[in-house]
Amino acid sequence: MTADAHAFLRGAITAVPTPFEDGELDLAGLDRLVRHQAMQRAAAVVIGGATGEGWSLSPDEMARVVGRAVETAAEHARGPLRVLAGICEIDSRRAARLARQATAVGADGLVVSAPAYVRPSKTGLVRHVQTIADGLPHELPIVLANEPSRTATDFTPKVVERAHLAVSSIVALCEGVGRPSRVRGLAEELPVPLLSGDDRMLGPFLRGGAVGAITVVGNLVPGEVARLVESIAANDSSADAVERALAPIVDALRVGPNPVPIKAALAALGAIEDEVRPPLATLSDRKRRALERALTLARLMVPTS
Repeated sequence: MTADAHAFLRGAITAVPTPFEDGELDLAGLDRLVRHQAMQRAAAVVIGGATGEGWSLSPDEMARVVGRAVETAAEHARGPLRVLAGICEIDSRRAARLARQATAVGADGLVVSAPAYVRPSKTGLVRHVQTIADGLPHELPIVLANEPSRTATDFTPKVVERAHLAVSSIVALCEGVGRPSRVRGLAEELPVPLLSGDDRMLGPFLRGGAVGAITVVGNLVPGEVARLVESIAANDSSADAVERALAPIVDALRVGPNPVPIKAALAALGAIEDEVRPPLATLSDRKRRALERALTLARLMVPTS
């Protein structure tokens, strides 16, 4: 695997929600979302995973959305747009099966979360990742996603080091713990590159050594997130202005659990239906109006009156 194969890490990677219509996959809606990323300088998209409600997708549905995203990216991307499959299964065997299916339909890499609920030991966590990697027909880049608030398990630097010794195809850690004290020095402790996994901390992560970001707000403004990554890497003074412009949109997406707000925002913009699977629920009218006001102020939505 060449260094160029990992170039997508140094950019904006958008975690794309899975559109539904009447409970079923809305593949035309997925086409619109991926096409938007392809036209707006995103480096990669994550399909499935937490933002994609991967926990609710059957193996067949997961294969269909990954395969469709691969086709759409190939048809519309102006440059390389990698498609990463988000693997958030609890059972290691089922996770390995999903990863194999994603590989078969053309996924360029995997984003692997710690298994939620079971709270595995450090050894068990490493075995989970190794089981997934060992089940693949060929080596794929693996990004570890660390979200202890969701999984109750922490990919600490020492765990990442052990995992990387066992699975050499691990290429990055996406850190979702958005605490300044956590960010400081983290990049130096890791054996692989660091990615930001918290939109509220994009600037601090990137200034603290992260090479890129997996982002939710990038569904709305992928080009702006890419600009922020590039400008901070180049030590360009324009980065502060880009960061300030992103802040109100990021804050507006905090009105509910991911991916409920981003789906509501995309629905307000006419891209997809505002539909999530239980146990998620759509936003209340009050929160929806507040979100739409923020989108209007950011000129992402034209007022109807």
